Amino acid sequence: MTTYSDSARFSRTLQSAILWPVGIIFLTALLLLPLIYELFQVVKWSDHSYQVLAQTRTCENLILSTQNDVRGYLLTGDPAFVKSYDASSAQSDEEFGRLRVLVQDSPEQSRNADVLDQATKTWFELAKTLISQRAQNIPVNEDWIKMGKTLMDDIRAKFDTFADVEEALRDTRHYRVQKMKQALAYAGGGLVILLSLTVAHLVRKRMMELDASYRAALDTIEHRRAALARSEADLEEQKERLRVTLTSIGDGVIVTDPSGRVLLMNHESERLTGWPYVEAMHQSLPAVFRIINKKTRLAEEDLVDKIVQKKRVVELGNETLLLSRNGEEWPIEDSAAPICDAKGSVLGVVVVFHVPRFISDQASLEKPVIEKGPESGR
Repeated sequence: MTTYSDSARFSRTLQSAILWPVGIIFLTALLLLPLIYELFQVVKWSDHSYQVLAQTRTCENLILSTQNDVRGYLLTGDPAFVKSYDASSAQSDEEFGRLRVLVQDSPEQSRNADVLDQATKTWFELAKTLISQRAQNIPVNEDWIKMGKTLMDDIRAKFDTFADVEEALRDTRHYRVQKMKQALAYAGGGLVILLSLTVAHLVRKRMMELDASYRAALDTIEHRRAALARSEADLEEQKERLRVTLTSIGDGVIVTDPSGRVLLMNHESERLTGWPYVEAMHQSLPAVFRIINKKTRLAEEDLVDKIVQKKRVVELGNETLLLSRNGEEWPIEDSAAPICDAKGSVLGVVVVFHVPRFISDQASLEKPVIEKGPESGR
């Protein structure tokens, strides 16, 4: 539970150290977004003023072109001037339409465009009359020529007024663009500085927390490693104590795993079975601990299978012989018991056996008699 808690805290600290700066950058972008949008709008309208001025010059040049065509026709009578006049007049209608669309956002310029349109229409009516009279060879009235000149001077003045108003709008918008750029630069710079300081503070804080969590995790690991080392040392000490205890026991003791493979033997069991422990290790119990019935000379039932199935202590009868590896036969008394964990699962089997005392005493006085039966070679 502690490991999971340390890991979760370390993970949360690491995520926080990354997500906080990202969140602040995102917030800064959101704060600058309206300012950037406004700047784009101002730039857009500034460019719009340049478009209006360009369209104004186009319209003015077309009107001046019609004036030149009328003068040329009145002086020469050449129909080419009439053809050029008609083309410029038709194109001027289209260009004035575009101009009115461009200035429809400005009430003042819309009114100026209407005045210009009315003045040009008056000029076109006069120009048609002059062309018609010249085509019929009717002498041109000098007053009408003066009227045409006056109209054209008035149209030029109106174009100049229109252009002056639009240039004023352009200059105002250009000034706003510069101011917006400055505001964006100051605001962006200030936010970047604030962001840098905030991120540096948060990153430093999170990194310190991360370092503390990391050190705490290392300390926990070190404590557990030390505890594990102590546990291993205690376990080795217990194993050594168990080995010494088993070695000191006068009875033979053999310990196996649940499948019946030999794990441990003491000196007495080595002496009676004739098997050195190093050779008997991982051998099956029936191969090392060979027991038969003294009367029938038949092999006894496998102790491990019996104990694993019954999960209780099993004692053999008094008619049991242990066949030593070196050919000796020992009458023994033995018992075997399961080694179980807290849940009752069998972890192995322990076999304890000894030679009855009266036989042992007799064996100490005289050499044991070796009996060999027909199955002693088993």
